[in-house]
Amino acid sequence: MNEVSKVNRFLAYLIDGVIAYLPMLVFAFITGATGITALLYVGYLVALGYFLLRDALFGGQSIGKKVMKYAAVREDGSSLNGDFMASLTRNVTLFIPLLDAIFVIIDKPRLGDTLAKTKVVNKV
Repeated sequence: MNEVSKVNRFLAYLIDGVIAYLPMLVFAFITGATGITALLYVGYLVALGYFLLRDALFGGQSIGKKVMKYAAVREDGSSLNGDFMASLTRNVTLFIPLLDAIFVIIDKPRLGDTLAKTKVVNKV
């Protein structure tokens, strides 16, 4: 399988970002209507959970990766479906965005991929 383009990776990340933050917007709207501020935290936790665990959901692909037709897989090529620890490990480094960006720019595997022993591959 061919290497996944940086543009496709960025677009999938952007799609996943929009999807993750939709619940925050919904809960913020409900908070404004009801005054129940605890709902903001619920929305934040849903977004955080999606971002960290997204590669273990939906058959091992985040929604953004499905749209852009690629997947994060284990080094042996097997799916991350249901492997929440691998998903958490590979995505927690996204909270240090500059570090992961540098790895991608210089054509090295993301730090998260190295730690989780995963890679990204094109899907047909």
